[in-house]
Amino acid sequence: MSGRSGIRIVHETAQGRVRLHVDGIRRSPDLCRRLRSLLSECPECDDVAVRAVSGSIVLRKQGEVRHERLLTLVQRVLSRALAGEEARSTPASEASDPALGLSLPQFVEQHGADAMLGLRAEQAASRRLHFGENRLPAEESRSQLGVFMRQFQSLPVGMLGVSSAVSLASGGVADAMATLSVVALNAVFGYITEGQAEAAIDSLMDVSGSNVPVLRGGQEVQVPGRDIVPGDVLLARPGIPIAADARLISDDRLMVDESVLTGESEAVRKRSDAEVAPDAPIGARPNMLHAGSLVTEGAGRALVVATGAGTAAGRIALLSGTAERPRAPVEVELDALGERLAKLSLAACALFFGLGWARGSALAEIFKDTLALAVAAVPEGLPVVATTTMSLGLKRMQKRGILVRQLSAVEALGAMEVICVDKTGTLTENRLSVELAGIGTQEADDLAGPDLKPLARVAAMASLAEVRDSRAVGASATERALLDFALSHGQVPLALLRDAPIAARIDRNLRRPWTGSLHRGADPQMVVKGAPERVLEMCDRVVEHGNLRALSETDRANIRSLNDRLAGRPARVLGFAQGSWPGDPDAPQGLIWQGLLGMVDPLRADAPDFVRAMHRAGLRTVMITGDQTATARAIAEDLDLSAGAPLRIVDAPQLGRMPPDLLSAVARETHVFSRVSAEHKQAIIRALQRGGVVVGMTGDGVNDSPALKTADVGIAMGASGADLAREVANVVVRDDELATLSDAVAQGRTIYRNIRRSLEFLITTNMSEIAVGIVEAAHGPGELETPMELLWINLVSDVLPGLGLALADPDPDVLDQPPRRRDEPIIPPQHFRRMMLDTSGISAATLLCHFIGLRRYGPGPRTRAMTYLSLSLGQLLYTLVCQRSDVRHLRPGKLLENRALDSAVLVSSGLAVLPFFVPPLRRMMGLAPIGAGPVALALTATVTPAASVLLRRGVALGLDEVEGQP
Repeated sequence: MSGRSGIRIVHETAQGRVRLHVDGIRRSPDLCRRLRSLLSECPECDDVAVRAVSGSIVLRKQGEVRHERLLTLVQRVLSRALAGEEARSTPASEASDPALGLSLPQFVEQHGADAMLGLRAEQAASRRLHFGENRLPAEESRSQLGVFMRQFQSLPVGMLGVSSAVSLASGGVADAMATLSVVALNAVFGYITEGQAEAAIDSLMDVSGSNVPVLRGGQEVQVPGRDIVPGDVLLARPGIPIAADARLISDDRLMVDESVLTGESEAVRKRSDAEVAPDAPIGARPNMLHAGSLVTEGAGRALVVATGAGTAAGRIALLSGTAERPRAPVEVELDALGERLAKLSLAACALFFGLGWARGSALAEIFKDTLALAVAAVPEGLPVVATTTMSLGLKRMQKRGILVRQLSAVEALGAMEVICVDKTGTLTENRLSVELAGIGTQEADDLAGPDLKPLARVAAMASLAEVRDSRAVGASATERALLDFALSHGQVPLALLRDAPIAARIDRNLRRPWTGSLHRGADPQMVVKGAPERVLEMCDRVVEHGNLRALSETDRANIRSLNDRLAGRPARVLGFAQGSWPGDPDAPQGLIWQGLLGMVDPLRADAPDFVRAMHRAGLRTVMITGDQTATARAIAEDLDLSAGAPLRIVDAPQLGRMPPDLLSAVARETHVFSRVSAEHKQAIIRALQRGGVVVGMTGDGVNDSPALKTADVGIAMGASGADLAREVANVVVRDDELATLSDAVAQGRTIYRNIRRSLEFLITTNMSEIAVGIVEAAHGPGELETPMELLWINLVSDVLPGLGLALADPDPDVLDQPPRRRDEPIIPPQHFRRMMLDTSGISAATLLCHFIGLRRYGPGPRTRAMTYLSLSLGQLLYTLVCQRSDVRHLRPGKLLENRALDSAVLVSSGLAVLPFFVPPLRRMMGLAPIGAGPVALALTATVTPAASVLLRRGVALGLDEVEGQP
């Protein structure tokens, strides 16, 4: 039923259960959480689930609610969620708090705290015993019994149960017990593999215990987040996540990202002196810090007032406790594929049943055989194979230094079409040193010359780094490079600041690309450093050759030209100025231009190889940098970022004037974005996504975090990156090596390919069983395999070989192929055609052996033994040629290089021939011993399917050579 504004009812049950599809909420988990919270408050709705994976809402109507009323209700709630108005409905996550209306002294007194010294160690220990650990309410884990019982909740297992009941009713106790034993074995195997998968995923998701700075007894200490207690004094700094709900005591231009709680992407200003109403929503509490939010700028101190479940984030976690965990899209697609296969197998079984009925077979026997064939035909382990493959693949990636937080990120890695690369620390070594300088309007010839001493003095006063053992430490690479340069000219900050102590600092932010400091003393002055063009705008005089004079337009043009030349070397260039205290420190004027310093950050040795690898893999590589256009151009040309095409560069300040559609079009054609801010990076990622491509973003700094969070794949460089970047990324490269990043892309593609190959193998072999069974049923009565025989074939030839295929190493050419299309099904149509050929090969070889056995022995155990041997071993040998989807890429000499698959085939082959050496098992399966001749015939049929694939490879290669001739 169509609805309004992209909302429509998809399905409704007689019990009032309704599924709605809502445009615009797919892959928007924050919006989905707000929607669920709001809908749960509506008396018309119950048991609400909002699914970001499918973009749907499932709920139960209360009473008689008409469709039109329900659509109107959902539309209204969606509008409120989009506008961030969930606070007005006062959900549990934003309940009224009378303490918000207290003054700061009252607040401190109420919590028995010391705002200056913090808690003493013994006080903290006592409160931890009282309040418990600072952890969000954990999602109720599934019991081990629940995991085991889940293995019996599939359609095939239900068919097995019915088959057992039919066997018992018809006197086949042995068949019934054998069938139930296979069900139990299948359940045990599924339980073990699913448990291993959960353990692997849980180990990757364990991020507890991160340290945060607090005051304890007047001393700053690092305390694990779980040990924070009410009354602690948190120290808020950029890049540090807030570990608990806290009331601000003091602030210094503090900006906090609360998007995880409010959905608002803009960082908000926090002020300790703000007054807040008791019922203020989270987004309107400027004097509060909330657990889960992140400091982006400035600093502050805050008194912890709530931990764990008592925080706003904890109440939200409790609200979402009944929500379903989002599943990886591949798992959803596998469920749909399994449903289609079940329908196909049931149709085949209906045909089989009709043939038996037409031949006059006993109804109980037909029913039992039909159900057995249905169970043999449907690959029961589809979800198990997929989940296990992904989790074990993630563990292997973890060993290689690639940490993946979400299963869906693996898919996105394999489908990534554009990778946006932050320059500093990713493509470069993040090791700056001053190599170039300009004094006044002229370039300096000698970096050690005495003319640079005044500029070095300003750099020393402006640097945020510290001197330890005669070298610069701390702060950023830029600050350390500036201080090293100053020290080389004898300018020591400690001595300079003794005569001109700092009165105040002006920090860089998203709208101010410079920093400044105000200095007291005999001659109060201001020192500024930052983007040369912006610093130059503040100046009206220049010092050159020791003389102070007015700054002319010609001087300005010369300085800009010099800046462009230095930046094009390439170098990161900063401008420096100083002057008297201005009237408005945030917008100073009348400063004296001192000069330029150019810092070189050398490219990583492996950066060109990485860019070439990404181009070869079909990924468009976009460089995003805060550097000037000239610097960015020089680096991009060194890397051949445009792969020989004309290099397109966009200066980020232009982006703000572009409408979204134009920005998307520009982003699709641009290789480099220069002078970007955190806002620009996020806007670029969103523009690319609007074009329908899967976007990856690499970064290591606080300013990269919004883009890392927005991208389909956020990849943080883990060794040198900021905590905030690692916190929001869903992939972390532990060693910062670009080769590891290339390996992450290869592993992402490999895991998806391996799942695809496992599925193709399972479907191909199970379809061959259906084909053999239908032909046998059509040919004559008594020819079909017994239920136990079919079950045993499924048991030995499906699961272990499927997992062996899933654990294959990356193909040598995995990065020589283009990424898969986002809308490409997990099994493309051309693969289905190839699978039908392979199904025909396995079926034909097995049926040939079957008919020869019929001619020699007639229907019975010996013919079944020949058929069983050729079918089971033929499927296992066929596994070896399933390692490549395209027969032209098969390498016969490399078919035995996958040790996991070789072991799986060997073990499964032993299980396949086991009935011939265990008489009770052989009799239970309805088989009989056979001589050397029939065995040789069956083994010949076993080799035929794999040989036919290799023959097709030779023919395909021959045709390629013919087509390639002039």
